[in-house]
Amino acid sequence: MPRLVSAIVLTAALPAAASAAISLSSIDDFAVTSEGWMIGNNGVQPTRDSDDGPDGQPGILTHFSDGGGSNGRWIMRSSEADWLGDYTAAGVTAINLQVAAVSGPDVPLYFAFDGPGGWFHTAGQVISTGDGFVPLTFDITPGGLTHVAASGGTGNPADTLADVTEISVIAGPGAFSYTSRGGFIRVDRSTNEIALDDITAVPEPAVAAALLGLAGCALRRRRSAD
Repeated sequence: MPRLVSAIVLTAALPAAASAAISLSSIDDFAVTSEGWMIGNNGVQPTRDSDDGPDGQPGILTHFSDGGGSNGRWIMRSSEADWLGDYTAAGVTAINLQVAAVSGPDVPLYFAFDGPGGWFHTAGQVISTGDGFVPLTFDITPGGLTHVAASGGTGNPADTLADVTEISVIAGPGAFSYTSRGGFIRVDRSTNEIALDDITAVPEPAVAAALLGLAGCALRRRRSAD
């Protein structure tokens, strides 16, 4: 995408990137750090590799589950400010990312969100070893989320999306369960290594199309002026 188009898409009528809350400019590309993602309850960070990701830039995040002990389940969690807050007001209705199953059996991947409505998770998308990095989009509108009843809350996805207090990426077989120890949700144990890159907040399609149209008009005006 031309630099002018990229700049317009990222800045036109969008919340400022500097705001300490979810916005349409929220992205974790792991170019320098692990961006605050952690595993388990003790703030342990997943591995940040300096290898080039699918975007051609250095920095990907990898995590593994070994089927037993404290690392038996594949879960990454974030309470970083740029992924928290009011998704509905920010116009965020999906999350994009690039993901690669490095090793292990085929496994579904999910995003999950905690808030006043309780924990909710997206539909799972199966990833397979050997496919390399693939782009995935997760629907996080109220109709695309499932409540984990044991997590409590109002049970209304709109309540959680209006005040997200934690976000997770989860992979593994089986049904979701809630653990009061740490206050998070999980699936069954697994043995998988998974790599992630470019976790990105995405607007609803109509907004995205309007922004791309605006960018295209600006580019055409620039070309006609040259």
